[in-house]
Amino acid sequence: MLEFQWPYGYRSNEISRRVLTVIFLMKLISLPGILIVLGCLIVTAAILNDPLKSRSPAPHSVDSGNSIVATVGERSITQQEVVQASALSLYQVDQQRYQLLQRSLRRMVDDELLTAEASRRGVTVSQLLAEASQSESIARLADLPAPVKRLKAGDVAEGSGHSPSQDLAEEARIRQALLVSLRRRTDIRISLQAPEPPILQVSVDDDPSVGPSEAPITIVEFSDFQCPYCKKSASDLKELLRIYGHRIRLVYRDYPGPNHPYAKPAAEAAQCAGEQGKFWEYHDVLFDQQTAGKGWDFFQVAKELGLQEQSFAECMNSHRFSEEVVKDLQDGIALGVTSTPTFFVNGRPLVGAHPIADFQKLIDPLLKGSPLS
Repeated sequence: MLEFQWPYGYRSNEISRRVLTVIFLMKLISLPGILIVLGCLIVTAAILNDPLKSRSPAPHSVDSGNSIVATVGERSITQQEVVQASALSLYQVDQQRYQLLQRSLRRMVDDELLTAEASRRGVTVSQLLAEASQSESIARLADLPAPVKRLKAGDVAEGSGHSPSQDLAEEARIRQALLVSLRRRTDIRISLQAPEPPILQVSVDDDPSVGPSEAPITIVEFSDFQCPYCKKSASDLKELLRIYGHRIRLVYRDYPGPNHPYAKPAAEAAQCAGEQGKFWEYHDVLFDQQTAGKGWDFFQVAKELGLQEQSFAECMNSHRFSEEVVKDLQDGIALGVTSTPTFFVNGRPLVGAHPIADFQKLIDPLLKGSPLS
């Protein structure tokens, strides 16, 4: 048998070896044989092409736009899963970016207003502000008792009766008042888009709630009885319930902060009161009696609300609801909650204490077209 010897150190794939072997054989056969061999070579290359492709690694994706970003044993973690797990944090980053853009845009608009007005009057911006300081109307807008009378260079030695910081503060107020006046006379249109809140899957668990389960709006609140901002929000939520009535369901979930040592036992106490149908009453007393750095007399609160004291004491002493409180906390962490209060309005996050109007901006569009609205 004829055997072809490969040069030392030569590396080749399957096709290369076959091609070189054919070339070697071509030297040994006649012209008709060469044509036959060439035909076989073309067919062989075509056959080998697909198998070689099939051995290349499959792309790490399960569908378009959802690539696999990690594997742990047989478990694949997709890009979509990671984005969903980080949705709240990413939204907060987007909000911070939006606020930065807002500030920059406002500054650019202000500069343009001042530059355009100065150009219209044929003066510099500094001269424009100096003129504004002599205006009665600008003084009123700046909430100053009278126009600011600028000193001449020779008057400085006499002293103005103002400190440099007072002068700067007055100048800032004059500038702001002038801008208010210019905005009123100028057509300004802002189209900077705020980030859209993500819609998260937020479980209501079996936690205390008020309002019908079929309500078109469900607000899930992660709260801390020792948090002063949560106390402020409690009254706003009552007002929302008054405004929207049966169209809102409010669900309370616990998120006791690590810096609030009394928050977890307070959460357990409220749950124990809930066993006797008095969760919301206990909830209100805890917030009403909230004092910075201090806890509560849980048994005294139970007595004031007319709870069956022995049952309440047994519930508290056995820490019956400890796991339930921890589960709420873990669910909040999994959603990306990092502070209280954090609300989810039909899954849309609203972080921190907000005025009622901010809730309405989310609620009212969602109620449009609702059969229960």
